[in-house]
Amino acid sequence: MERLVSVDWLKRHAKDFDFLLLLVIIGISVISYLAVYSATITRPELQAYHQKQLLWQIFGFAVFFPLVLTDYRIFTNSRLLWIGYAMTMVLLVIALFSPETNGQRSWIYLPGFQLQPSEFGKLFAIMGMAYYMARLKEKEELFTWYHFLRVAGIWLGPFLLIMMEPDLGQGLVMVGLFCAMMMLVLDRKLLRIFGSIAAVFVIGYFVLVTSFPATYLKLVQLLPLKGYQKLRFLAVVDPTLAGRDSGGFQLLQGIIAIGNGQLWGRGMQGGSQTQGAFVPEQHTDMIFTAISEAYGFVGASALLLLYFVMLQRMVKIAVTANDPFGTYFITGALGMFGFQIFENIGMTLLLLPMTGITLPFVSYGGTSLLVNFMIMGIVQSIAIRRRKLRF
Repeated sequence: MERLVSVDWLKRHAKDFDFLLLLVIIGISVISYLAVYSATITRPELQAYHQKQLLWQIFGFAVFFPLVLTDYRIFTNSRLLWIGYAMTMVLLVIALFSPETNGQRSWIYLPGFQLQPSEFGKLFAIMGMAYYMARLKEKEELFTWYHFLRVAGIWLGPFLLIMMEPDLGQGLVMVGLFCAMMMLVLDRKLLRIFGSIAAVFVIGYFVLVTSFPATYLKLVQLLPLKGYQKLRFLAVVDPTLAGRDSGGFQLLQGIIAIGNGQLWGRGMQGGSQTQGAFVPEQHTDMIFTAISEAYGFVGASALLLLYFVMLQRMVKIAVTANDPFGTYFITGALGMFGFQIFENIGMTLLLLPMTGITLPFVSYGGTSLLVNFMIMGIVQSIAIRRRKLRF
């Protein structure tokens, strides 16, 4: 089979291309540009960022469409896959020796831009696990503890290097995508066990935060985390406990920005918190506060609706994929995107601890945008190949 399809082939299979998913990505990209513009235009040192964001979006689409035309099964070539995986591991190691920024060594500084290897770490972790799990499925082998350990080993490499940076946010995203993929291969008994444990953990967390904050604060002190990371967990109960340097000030100003937007918002350049530059890192991790202040509850809800449609379309493609690799790959991407959206927005609303997680397709960041567009290009490649050729 040809790996790069022709225009005639694409025309015959255009009905399988998910145009709604493409429109959703375009819509989110427009919101992203407007939000980054609003959050940076009054800051002299950041005024060029909205232009850079636009350039990265254009570059993202330039990568997206060729990947749609490329048969995604090229990524099941073990040599190509593991070379990419190994290169990513090397980049993650190099990042550990790069200059420290905000207590982390997560970026490789290159002329004109910064590269964040952890974004590629997530992509190749998904690919590697999907490849191994798909081979087992095609051989009709049972997923045993031996296979679980081998899949976990593929995931563990980039996960450990990301945690050594240390980047707790990206590490949690890795946990999210791993759990999502395991849901497809673990037997029902194990799923019930792990599901029950997860439910108890989540319910217990919110009960502690809302009803027993004093107990929650004591338990946080027992966590094996660095001091500033513990302060971010404490900020969920009271942002003032974290202090200015550990995100407390940032969270307080972000909450004010969200509330200031009210129903319809203050307009793209009308928000006092955003235009006054009161919210640190508002163009990246805190971008949801800029959207909420500029466009209010209606605008924020519109973004959430677009995310819901995006995830729903991905689920549909995963269910109808032609082979196990397509299903597993999209499931990992769903876990990644879903966790990032939940955590990023949750932390701005003081529902979850503050972590350095970007909002997919919205936050400023070249590497993040590039990897997100690459994933969506592969998802669409899986979509247009869902139906077998008829002769």
